[in-house]
Amino acid sequence: MSDVPGVNGKTPDAKAELPKPDVAVVPTVGDKPMDEWKPEPRQWTWKDLFTAPMLAFKPKCMIISALTLLGITAWMWVCDEYLNFSASGAIAQSVMEWVQYTVAIIIFSLGASLVAVFLKADLLDDEFLSFSEAITQYKTRILPAVLVPLFLMSLMAGVYLGLVYLPVLASSIPFIGPLFYAILYPLIFLFSLFVVILTIAVWLSVFVFPAIIAIRKHGWFDNVVDTIEAVGTKPHVLFGSLILSGVMMTVCLYIGLESIAQLKDQSRYLPTSFQEAVLTTEKGASDFYASTMLDKVDQHVLRHVPFANTASNNPHRKINVFIGKSENGFYNNFTGPVAGIWQIILQALILGYVLNLFISGGMLTYLVVREDDYWDDEDLEDLDKLAKELEEEAKRDQGLSPAPDAKPAEAAKPAESAKAETAAPKPDEPQRN
Repeated sequence: MSDVPGVNGKTPDAKAELPKPDVAVVPTVGDKPMDEWKPEPRQWTWKDLFTAPMLAFKPKCMIISALTLLGITAWMWVCDEYLNFSASGAIAQSVMEWVQYTVAIIIFSLGASLVAVFLKADLLDDEFLSFSEAITQYKTRILPAVLVPLFLMSLMAGVYLGLVYLPVLASSIPFIGPLFYAILYPLIFLFSLFVVILTIAVWLSVFVFPAIIAIRKHGWFDNVVDTIEAVGTKPHVLFGSLILSGVMMTVCLYIGLESIAQLKDQSRYLPTSFQEAVLTTEKGASDFYASTMLDKVDQHVLRHVPFANTASNNPHRKINVFIGKSENGFYNNFTGPVAGIWQIILQALILGYVLNLFISGGMLTYLVVREDDYWDDEDLEDLDKLAKELEEEAKRDQGLSPAPDAKPAEAAKPAESAKAETAAPKPDEPQRN
């Protein structure tokens, strides 16, 4: 017997008759809706520094770094050869050295900041950033790339002038000056100690400020503040990272240059009747290198760079040990210069890679010491967008979210409406057991 509403004192179940409201099910990630979800910033550690060799291997950046090194070395060579003021007195020589190193750091900053733009794009999974796109981003960083190192070097010179030179100059006044110098010697020592520490901090900042210029896109003075904060808050991290990067740079430089030196050395193992062709070609390559401006640059580097005057770091010097004279013009005038050109190109790329490794280590180090706000807002939004797309794609693969073209609320609404219509009886149809 069927139960009719209102018969036998029975009333229908109100919960069963009323349709369920249409409630949109919004996909969530954790406790937050997907629209409000943002991934947490990655926690960078010193172990990420071991990814620097892979991050630094970018051919475009290697060429930029090679040209940067060429510009720095050419400038230093010109200063040594034509702008040496050592005969003009200690003051003129000190000023000239400050100008020399300041311009060199500015040249480094201009090249390293462009390389850092490419490296930042690589860290944001934009591995195919074109050169024109990088130049567009780089244009806004040219002014900071010049003013940041200029300000740091000026700060170092100003502090030295105000805290060390002027007190010592005042102490040269007869009778009164030496008296104050002797009495206030501990204070003047503290001033000198501060200048030494500041000098170390400025040179340590060279390791990280290209990354700061590329990542932090506000004003140049804020870049200076970020640099001082990065060096001042965790100098031990920067120093340790610099040592680790230096070890990796040394190993990579040794491997690259030793490969060229090994090719030169292999000629001695050939049969005597076959040695002349390879030996004379290598001799022609060394003569071609010696006839270019690069040989003078090389001699400058040998004088000023520690540990550069070794067989491994100077493969051009090894070949003269066992190569004799030859009258074969084909080897001397054609194969030798061609091999010399290739050796110059390869060495430039090797040195460019080493400089890239230095810049990459600085960028990864900056991410370690500035975990809280390591990207600008727009870069962080790009990173959030990328992470959202990956998250939604993973959920679609698992069948947990609707198609990307459909809005979550609209996609959930038809399913809930169909469920409600199935559960609720029609008004004119009685319920049956």
